[in-house]
Amino acid sequence: MPTPLTTAAPQQATAASGFTHAGTQTTTRPATLDDFEGVNALHERCSLQTRFARYQAARRSLRLAEFQHLTRPDRSLTWVTHPMDDPHQLVATTNLVRTTEPGAAELGIMIEDSWQSRGLGTSLVRYARAQARAFGCSSLVVMTGADNVRILKIMRALGVTLPAVRSSTVDLTVPVGEHVEFTVAAALPRPVR
Repeated sequence: MPTPLTTAAPQQATAASGFTHAGTQTTTRPATLDDFEGVNALHERCSLQTRFARYQAARRSLRLAEFQHLTRPDRSLTWVTHPMDDPHQLVATTNLVRTTEPGAAELGIMIEDSWQSRGLGTSLVRYARAQARAFGCSSLVVMTGADNVRILKIMRALGVTLPAVRSSTVDLTVPVGEHVEFTVAAALPRPVR
């Protein structure tokens, strides 16, 4: 059994519970260094397409130094999401990473393939947007592939005007706003048809 990594100082962000469209209850909580192996196991379970959508590259894992950077509350806010009844099965990771632009943080999200198209992504983006104000951010930067229909759909749902696509990538700026509302159960279960 591997030796557990030292846990980073707690982040200022809070944990949240939510539901997928299928009615599965999830918990999203701040990531610690103890989540390193679980996050890399999530990467291994994700398809090449999912990993490419997240990184614009076919990354199979994160290096420890990268994950340490992502769990430093002065530079990044990182959350992991798991089913409420199985805290060891990480199904998503969400990051806000400060950029060199004052008041801006880059948003990154990766959801395991079998958990996609259930409303989890929308809930996680709304959650990150709500937490961004406390992180000192006035905007989120989203860099994604022009073919990443899921994140583009989420951005449209947030009221972001998408630019005309002129290349294989799309760069978006999402204002945080003074009073961002977040409802924990933003993605309520919908009836099964």
